[in-house]
Amino acid sequence: MMSELFLSTCYTVSMNKIVCLDFRIPDEVQKEFQKFATNKIEFPKKRCPESERIERTGDAEIALVTPWEKIDTEYLDACPNLKYIGLCGTSTANIDLEELDRRNIAFTNMKSGKPDKNAKSAGGKQAVSEFFFMLLVQLARGVGEYQWQEGKSLQLKNRNIGIIGLGEVGQGIARMAQAYKMNVSYYGPNRKREWEEKGVIHKGKKELIENSEIIVLCSPTNVEVMGRDEFNSMKANSILVQACGGSPFDKPAFYKWIAEEGNFAIFDMSANERNYELYKDLPRVIFSKHVAGDTYESNLARSKRALHHLKNYLSK
Repeated sequence: MMSELFLSTCYTVSMNKIVCLDFRIPDEVQKEFQKFATNKIEFPKKRCPESERIERTGDAEIALVTPWEKIDTEYLDACPNLKYIGLCGTSTANIDLEELDRRNIAFTNMKSGKPDKNAKSAGGKQAVSEFFFMLLVQLARGVGEYQWQEGKSLQLKNRNIGIIGLGEVGQGIARMAQAYKMNVSYYGPNRKREWEEKGVIHKGKKELIENSEIIVLCSPTNVEVMGRDEFNSMKANSILVQACGGSPFDKPAFYKWIAEEGNFAIFDMSANERNYELYKDLPRVIFSKHVAGDTYESNLARSKRALHHLKNYLSK
């Protein structure tokens, strides 16, 4: 049942039943979300299985979700009380925005509204970049199970790295690659002239793939950007890094490519549980059980921005 809360900032907000499907919200922000709920919010400790998203949401009016939950017709039909969905992330690949609009359900993500002090960190691009370069350096040096070139402890300096998708995460990867003094090129649907002025070279996809020793996929979640032709064009003894969510490539083509001696692939859990089970035992696959963008700092910034959006919605 809806009630009202009068805040010290002198505006009244409505209170609703709130459910949280995001396991990354720090304790100090959980307390702030609780102030706006008529129920005791259960904050999960791990990712919500897809089969439980409907049951956990139930008759809630507000849902805080991650980019991994599917907010589709099935979910919305089963949870008819929903009035607001707050995405604690950026990618809307799993969100049926047209259906939300048709049902007059309010929606926000990290890009909504005016940027604030938390907006820059909320996307996690610095965290993602640090994570994948940590794994790249380990592979190049032979720290861990694999070594890129057996018997050779290699630097990344002067290596050719190609980035497919120069959005927020792609830009973070580009910045880190330049810090390592790598030769950086990118392919994407939109030219980024400001990055080209910084020395990041724009190439067609085929040219980029043929000339890169390391290819980093930074495409939107579940958007396929590599098929059989692209894998066939890759250099021998190359590295593929998936820095985006879901499945961005043709699986049979990937299986054939990774079976070739000298090729390596790097993933984090943004690629999802199903792909983890499919790829983790393949030769020369490094599949971390961690989510690259999840650090205390990025989770705190993301949660605070989601809280800011919720406050704005409730005060209307």
